[in-house]
Amino acid sequence: MPEYRVVKLGRKPLAAPVAHHWAIQVDDEWYEIAPKEKSGGGSPNKINRNYGDVAASGAGQLGGEIVGKTDKTNEQIDFWLELWLNRNPEYEIMEDNCQKLAYEFMIWLTDNNYRCDHRVDAGNIDTKDREFWATDGFAAAKGGNAIASFGLGQGHVSKGPINMKVKVGQASAQAVAGPGFGAFADATVADVSISAGNLGGAHVGLNANTGVGVRNGNAEAHLLGFGGKIGADGLEINTPVGGVNVCSVM
Repeated sequence: MPEYRVVKLGRKPLAAPVAHHWAIQVDDEWYEIAPKEKSGGGSPNKINRNYGDVAASGAGQLGGEIVGKTDKTNEQIDFWLELWLNRNPEYEIMEDNCQKLAYEFMIWLTDNNYRCDHRVDAGNIDTKDREFWATDGFAAAKGGNAIASFGLGQGHVSKGPINMKVKVGQASAQAVAGPGFGAFADATVADVSISAGNLGGAHVGLNANTGVGVRNGNAEAHLLGFGGKIGADGLEINTPVGGVNVCSVM
């Protein structure tokens, strides 16, 4: 029987809420594009690793968030990262960047069985070659965060700052006791969202999300789909059939 390890996403605001640095943690080890290499473009991509609650860059200070579980071994991870660097040898702020690595790494680690509702600031990411109908779920707990999630299918495409995401049959229950606090029950029949990074966007679908608290750097409150959130991801107003989001200066 395979051994599963928790996968977490850590973020660090660079110009909140417009730009963020992303990193991925597997068990207790962090992986991220080396911040000192991020000089705007043309510099070689390099992956930093470190152990601890927070990535070397500071990503994860908001507590990080559980996005899934993986049965990939350290040897498999090393091989995948080497292939990724061969395909993306140079850092490009709008294309081959920290968020592209984190998103594609997360999808591969979890076999597309993940939960991540953040908008990508910028990056060339295309998941159409992945199996969309990945009917599965996961349950995990770590560092004051416990979540159980189930979904029928999801896909994400971004070109530079333009993002599009589709979700079908998503449901989760989450309890947060630090960093942050609260209880959340999210249920989405279907949802299609499009955005220009964190500058602004909209989504349409059908949901009954309910919960109140602080998670992932945002304070939020929803009741049967009505509500909103504000924080690291800007300002978002939601209804059971859709919503809009814009960046807000914090």
